[in-house]
Amino acid sequence: MHNKLFVALVLLMVALTVGLVSAQDDLAGIDPTGVNIVYWHEWDGAQLEGINEVIRLFQESNEYGITVEGVSLGSTGPLLENVSTGIASGELPNLVGAAFVQNAQGWYQDEILVPLDAYYDSETWGFSEEELAPLNQSIIGINRPQLAPFNGQLLAWPIGVSGNVLSVNLDIIEELNAAGTIDFTGTPDSFEQFRAVACGASTLTAPDGTSAVKGYPMRTTASDLYSFIFNQGGTIFDEEAGQYNFTNEGAIAAMQFLQDLYNEGCSYFPEGGNFANTAEFSLGLNPFAIGSSVGVPFIQGDMDEAGYEIEWVNTTPPFTEGNRSVVSFLRSIAVMNSTPEENLATWLFIKFWATSIEAQVAWTEAAQYQPYNNATFDALSEEFLTNNPQFNSFKEILVDPNVRIVGAPEHPRGNEISDVVAELASNITVGGMDVAEAAAQAEERANEIYAEVLEDLEG
Repeated sequence: MHNKLFVALVLLMVALTVGLVSAQDDLAGIDPTGVNIVYWHEWDGAQLEGINEVIRLFQESNEYGITVEGVSLGSTGPLLENVSTGIASGELPNLVGAAFVQNAQGWYQDEILVPLDAYYDSETWGFSEEELAPLNQSIIGINRPQLAPFNGQLLAWPIGVSGNVLSVNLDIIEELNAAGTIDFTGTPDSFEQFRAVACGASTLTAPDGTSAVKGYPMRTTASDLYSFIFNQGGTIFDEEAGQYNFTNEGAIAAMQFLQDLYNEGCSYFPEGGNFANTAEFSLGLNPFAIGSSVGVPFIQGDMDEAGYEIEWVNTTPPFTEGNRSVVSFLRSIAVMNSTPEENLATWLFIKFWATSIEAQVAWTEAAQYQPYNNATFDALSEEFLTNNPQFNSFKEILVDPNVRIVGAPEHPRGNEISDVVAELASNITVGGMDVAEAAAQAEERANEIYAEVLEDLEG
């Protein structure tokens, strides 16, 4: 009996081994020599120069003669529109940028996306232990959604991390302190300090000598509202219940704070869209503004163009004890299914980008996304670090063990939830709605959408 069991186990192990080797042999037998791949992306300006340098470095060094045709579509909107058109026509590139994980989830459901696990794990084409060591697996893991039918598959590859940071004009803080309006210097870390600065700023004159400094420039974006909720100790999603929750104590407290700030005339909505707040910050018109860390070059560029020398830093929004958080965003790229040769060639470009420190530095210094390859930090040039001190200030936030890296649940209709939350932010400020009522209304709508998501995924 024992002998039969032993033989059965041996046969099972042999079968599994043969299956594994066969899979590896199938991948190992693919020849990517001479393949040209097409990469649609959204980059322009300095970021376009950076991606072109990554492509150049890859083409000069890869032993297979693989070439990459980079096609810039200028911005995220046109890129995603072209992908939608390509899905209908069947004409898609090999590699697509602007792939937040929810985009990748949709493309997976459309059966056009190639999960990267087989390449990542391949003994022939995957990473060596040395190459894996500096890669931040927590960041890579964001692109492994656990919901069925994704089931933890690696749907996209990160190319950089950014986050919602509070840019602070330290000169204004110093002026308010010298005038006795506030009793601290440095960044406003508490909600009380934030309120004191926002409400006291109007006593000062902007660098142009004629304009008054304003308070906190608000935006009705989900990420900004999330930033205040998390830093107040609130949440936006109840993992145990599997539902959105905007009515918890911390969330209500954060929204009430923002409503009070607006009603007291200590915050305002600048004209000109989602980047108007940081544009006004760059001109010294307000003491702080929330925006993406990757927008730092634009803030500094506007300051330089205006001829203003302003001392400023990036930090987190104000926080309560133990709740210091930063809402993060992960830019990624996704592989569209093609021939085995083109799929492999596309992976080899991704792998090169991930492991070549020269390519990592070229991209990081051009794009100012924080890298996920930790070896990149020590290779950045002194010139870059000197010219971009705010880059280091965000790096320090990311590596601080006392700062939580947080985000919204990722699923194919995440953008619709963001729209619901943006409407919530508007309702509690310019709309004047009762905070608890507005939060309950948004929570109900968000959970209706999420229930439909789960139903669609199960179907």
